[in-house]
Amino acid sequence: MSSTNKSQTGINQIYEYLCVDEFIDNFINAQSLKTALAIGLIDYLQQSQFCDVDTLTRELRSDRLGLELLLDMLLANQVITEKNSEISLSEKFLIALQYRDLLETKLNFANLVAPDFVNLLTFFINKPSQFMERSQIFDMFGYHRCFDYTPENYELTKRWMKITTVLTKYEAQVCLEHHDFSQYQKILDIGGNSGEFARQICAKHSNILATVFDLPLVCHIGEEYISSQPECQRINFIKGNAMTDNLPRGYDLVSFKSMLHDWPENIACQFINKAVKSLNPGGTLLIFERSPIELVGQVLSYSMLPMVLFFRSFRSPLVYESQLLADGLQNIHIESINLEMPFFLITAKKKNSEI
Repeated sequence: MSSTNKSQTGINQIYEYLCVDEFIDNFINAQSLKTALAIGLIDYLQQSQFCDVDTLTRELRSDRLGLELLLDMLLANQVITEKNSEISLSEKFLIALQYRDLLETKLNFANLVAPDFVNLLTFFINKPSQFMERSQIFDMFGYHRCFDYTPENYELTKRWMKITTVLTKYEAQVCLEHHDFSQYQKILDIGGNSGEFARQICAKHSNILATVFDLPLVCHIGEEYISSQPECQRINFIKGNAMTDNLPRGYDLVSFKSMLHDWPENIACQFINKAVKSLNPGGTLLIFERSPIELVGQVLSYSMLPMVLFFRSFRSPLVYESQLLADGLQNIHIESINLEMPFFLITAKKKNSEI
């Protein structure tokens, strides 16, 4: 198993987005930044570049003492700098602000799961089944709502899809950096969500036609999202249930991006078995997933709370390798990629003759 360890320190700009986690590393830093974004402080400083407390108090119509406390917290978090009573955004934070959608998504996602962590940690550790019953976050990600359209199902599904789409926006760039997709013409992304992963592949390779297979309401929202993208004509959505339905066939590449961990191991292996049947002879199966969380000697970041609540779901790539071998695939390659947590990229080839 090969390993790649890249960071935001200049090795490759694709990894620069990881810097957003530095500003939401603990509860106080996260909440002070959320407030600064909410009251327009960040926007004002971004536009004006420099200003004093009096100006900020007047322009933001803020309580002076409260604003001074907020500025102290932002100064400690290196969001702002102060020199000769002039306040400005730090150069470090200006880099993170280039990835504002990701910064706000991670901040909001962590805040969404924080009540579960605060109120239910004992159940989470000792009685996971009871935690699942009481948890709000697992209810929000309920796939049972993704079959029939209702206004409530639509809004709840769109809410979590917005989170996963932004995460995929940046993670997909890493995957494309590590795998050459130019060799394919037809690809199938199983559990492809909004189609963002397929969109990025198509954006980089104009010869590729992509199909996203997912639950009906997910596809409906995905079609809305993709319709405004330049690649929309080359991305098709097929509505179905991978557990019960046959998957379409005739693809050069079949991918699973952050999908298999959502399911018990036996079902995840069934998905892989079905995916192999969707491949043309000589085609490639690709898995891009999070690995088990490694916390030895590390302080847990507040931004990582959502992933901690899913920690039981993340598996070793060796689990998937065993299934790929059982399905007769060959040339299996596993690469470890260190992002804000460990990821892995697995590729495997179907034999040139039918299995």
